[in-house]
Amino acid sequence: MVNSLLDNLEEIRKLDGQNQLGMVAGLAEQVREAYAAGRDVMKEGSGEVGGIAVAGMGGSAIGGDIAAGAYEASIPSPMVTIRGYHLPKWITSRSLVFAASYSGNTEETISCLKEALERGCRIVCISSGGVISDIAAGEELPLVKIPAGLQPRAASGYLSIPIAACLESLGLAAEVEADVEETAGVLSLLAELYDPEMPLASNPAKELAAKLFDRVPVIYGSEVTAVAARRWKTQINENSKMMAFSNEFPELNHNEIVGWQHPAALMEKFRVIYLKDEFLHDQNKKRMEITADLLKDYAGEILECHTSGRSRLARLFSSILMGDYVSLYLAFLNGLDPSPVIRIEELKNQLA
Repeated sequence: MVNSLLDNLEEIRKLDGQNQLGMVAGLAEQVREAYAAGRDVMKEGSGEVGGIAVAGMGGSAIGGDIAAGAYEASIPSPMVTIRGYHLPKWITSRSLVFAASYSGNTEETISCLKEALERGCRIVCISSGGVISDIAAGEELPLVKIPAGLQPRAASGYLSIPIAACLESLGLAAEVEADVEETAGVLSLLAELYDPEMPLASNPAKELAAKLFDRVPVIYGSEVTAVAARRWKTQINENSKMMAFSNEFPELNHNEIVGWQHPAALMEKFRVIYLKDEFLHDQNKKRMEITADLLKDYAGEILECHTSGRSRLARLFSSILMGDYVSLYLAFLNGLDPSPVIRIEELKNQLA
């Protein structure tokens, strides 16, 4: 049944009401467009900043995580993603703040944007419209205007690459343009491999989704793939309407590893996915191997997915793309349209 459903293109297209598969397939072109948009809003400027903050929530916040995950090792300034209503006190008039909200109406991000204005921060807004675009126009702030009509979680390129492009313009990150071109090439090739027309027998994303169906995914990453692990978890939550968990090495070796024992009756339901990367620290590679050996009698199965590409940006996005496709194929196996997020909408309505 699993095999026949994942290879039933007519049924998949019927379930995919908003063409999420098409959005994911377009990620390569998305990162190219996003890079140009980011360079357009900040062509030059001083790179001397007292800290960098990306204010955002959900699918918009992941953009800050991606930019940091790709470039934090070379940025000569601390960079954090703020998921909440307030900026930390160390963000001052010397700081650079990105206010990222796909809709432009995220209340937590609007709160942070107003605080950034009060403190005289250097601000860049990223949005498709809404209140944040209005504030940007009224305050004459740089605005990266991204296309409307997508699910925020399907706009990871639009919400991350402009941040990296702005950092490059300020001299805070190097070779972003080359990284974007490599990333787009890698994503184009992988999208063909994961395409719904590619049968399960030769499609790694379908194959992994089949193994995760009716199971509880636990995604483990490290260093550059730590962000991808978080992204996998949230994509499976929203697209597949399933519980999923994520963590990262080496931190999980100091706590979570002990939890793999009880409830004993549930252990077989868990599937661990390692997001592996050729360039990990040798000790993290060793930790993954030892941990897999320690967990083999508890978790139902331990699976591996490997990054592609040379730059950190390409490797990170290659892992993200795989997770995006897996989450969509899991939604179809669950007989669901991946697009609606009814509980989020209900929550927002009750908060309004």
